[in-house]
Amino acid sequence: MNISDSQILESYVPVYDVIPEKWEQARPAIVEQLKRIANAVNLREIGFFLDEELLSGKAFLPGTNNILDAGTSQQFRSILRKVIVFPGLSSGINTQPHGITVDANFSLIQLFGAATNATTFTGEPIPNGADTIKYDSTNIIITVAAAYTRAFVIIEYIQEL
Repeated sequence: MNISDSQILESYVPVYDVIPEKWEQARPAIVEQLKRIANAVNLREIGFFLDEELLSGKAFLPGTNNILDAGTSQQFRSILRKVIVFPGLSSGINTQPHGITVDANFSLIQLFGAATNATTFTGEPIPNGADTIKYDSTNIIITVAAAYTRAFVIIEYIQEL
């Protein structure tokens, strides 16, 4: 059974293949099919958005800085996700600790958020116009022009080169 490169990277559960009648020939085909199913399921984005570090279900391109294999590693890197909760935003600069280890191995993949005003029934995505979102080694920093009653920031990152 030959699998093309495009099929290896597909994230869809594979369609049933014909399995040989004899167990000696069927076993490797079944094992390969189970691997394809497991990879397809494991590479789905996970719908949990929690205020703790967890796997997002996404995989990032293989690392290139692995000294042990001269940078030829084909191991995909796991993308981690964390939600940072802001109990409210005042106009101006707002900070909230993220609790993530930001060091030389940290790489930001995605950073976005949204703010809601429960009093005026309005909200907006962040960043948006002059409103910005960024991080430093200890905090998520949101700058907004208006006040909001709550905001959530989603940060996705990798912790390996």
